[in-house]
Amino acid sequence: MERGRPGQAGFTLVELVVVLLLVWVLMAVGMPRFFNQLTFLEWGFSDELGEAVRFGQKLAVATGCDTQVSISSTGYQLNQRASCNSGAFTTAVRLPGSDSAGYSGTAPSGVTLSATALYFDTLGRPRNSATNTLLTTATPITIGSRNITVEPQTGYVH
Repeated sequence: MERGRPGQAGFTLVELVVVLLLVWVLMAVGMPRFFNQLTFLEWGFSDELGEAVRFGQKLAVATGCDTQVSISSTGYQLNQRASCNSGAFTTAVRLPGSDSAGYSGTAPSGVTLSATALYFDTLGRPRNSATNTLLTTATPITIGSRNITVEPQTGYVH
């Protein structure tokens, strides 16, 4: 019986370097095709806007003053009525932790919004800003390809 060299186990350094280079080239060329920055911007802004709507509801309940969430095609703003529960929504809501800035946000470039205006009454129920009536159906807020929905009666935002 002939004794040969035992079989080699593992990879050579050259093979390892070549495989790593190929993986790096594929990632550099292929990965940007799988990810779109606008998708991440929409996701982030929809989270921000959802939190602003939730804050508006909590503020209305906590202060006993109606709080409006006004959404335009370029951003959003939170306002309260001039004299708590009567008058126009002209008093800017202060951003928590700040004494000067209003609670508002601007959509990132390329992110589109559906214009909507609603407000929360002192019980946290969502109302139509134009008609002052309680919402009877779920109200979607479109942020690019994403949606935030405000449910009637409860004001649940998801």
